Amino acid sequence: MKVRFNKTTWRAASGIFASFLLVVSFQNCGKAGFDANLDSSLDPGVTDAALSAKYGEAVGAKVAEIPFAFEATFDTITYNSCAETQIRNNPAFFSIKAGSYSTGGISVKNEFFDYADQNFKPLYPATQLSDNQYKSFLADSPKNNGATPTMAVRVKNSLTDVYTATSKVELWTDVVPLVGNLTDSLVMDSIATKGVSANYFPFSPEQRVMEANLNFNSSEELAEEFRNIFMSSGVLSLTYMSDATEIYKVRAAADTYPVKSAYGKGYTLTFAPYAMAGAAINNPSRVLSSVGENDLSVSGAGRSWSCGRVFKVVRAQDAATLCPAHTYNDLKNSAIRSELAIARRHLRADQWDVNVSQRCVVPKGGVSCYKEESVAGAPVVEYDLTKECFRPNGSYGGAIPNSKCMHFVTVCTRD
Repeated sequence: MKVRFNKTTWRAASGIFASFLLVVSFQNCGKAGFDANLDSSLDPGVTDAALSAKYGEAVGAKVAEIPFAFEATFDTITYNSCAETQIRNNPAFFSIKAGSYSTGGISVKNEFFDYADQNFKPLYPATQLSDNQYKSFLADSPKNNGATPTMAVRVKNSLTDVYTATSKVELWTDVVPLVGNLTDSLVMDSIATKGVSANYFPFSPEQRVMEANLNFNSSEELAEEFRNIFMSSGVLSLTYMSDATEIYKVRAAADTYPVKSAYGKGYTLTFAPYAMAGAAINNPSRVLSSVGENDLSVSGAGRSWSCGRVFKVVRAQDAATLCPAHTYNDLKNSAIRSELAIARRHLRADQWDVNVSQRCVVPKGGVSCYKEESVAGAPVVEYDLTKECFRPNGSYGGAIPNSKCMHFVTVCTRD
């Protein structure tokens, strides 16, 4: 099933996607799923009349021309291939989690400060614009007012079209906000200074940490469909909400449909089987093998990423032999502690045991990444990757194997 757009019909991937996977355009989005606080914080915009009344006609016209000022980047993207019905609503089992913790974050571009310095005067007797003036100009700028960064899976060549596994696009499920309204005074306190970037916002009324997650892990078939989407027409987007009533929209220099460029970043994800000598040829592509970052407003490649941290997901009952906990002596090693800190950005200690030396993780809380069959002789995970394993819709040369294919958690970081 496909949803028809009201201006054009998107056909490019009709031969790839399963019938339950929908590309939903902007019609009939309404306010389903809105968080009341976020909705109320998004101002519909500042009018020319309001700017003239506040600043005078000449200065108000200059405020109206302030360019889009925000720059945001992720520095960690984690993919968890686990996909079973029993984990769908468990917070430990996200599909994709992205955030900023070291080299990434949100900042105000230098171009904004240069523009403000050239076009506006400081309040007498000051000789330079104050932080409060910068914040006021930024908040009153129509191109910036109410800008809220969001993460979603969008169509590369039509960025207002969002992928969803349901019949409509919903906030916090398909379009996930990060931090909150960037022109909120409490948020701007962290970034409204030239040269400053932040990934933690202690006074934000919405979210203090810049991170978000997406879930398409209710079945292995759906998880595989999304991997196919990422390697064909889809992109993991970090864009800015334009209108609280139409969450599919993105802030862009032009909004002519289809919207092919926007303010923000796009992350192209590539998946592959676990790389090892002698691996079975039919192993599924459950490892995030590469991330490509680009600026959605311009052409060309961006920063490079590394995806070498691949962790096997081990059942709790197999952990003693296949994924033991780190010892005290292990944790005295600074290299191990450093690697563990990176893994812990998205694999919380109360939800996962992690052994970075053996590259394995074990879910806590009695919930398994693998569906535990109740009948005797049921398939269990195949930890020997040289052996063929069973997966839904798999291709097998002979009899269907008894063991299930292993799942992986991949942590990619920005170089």
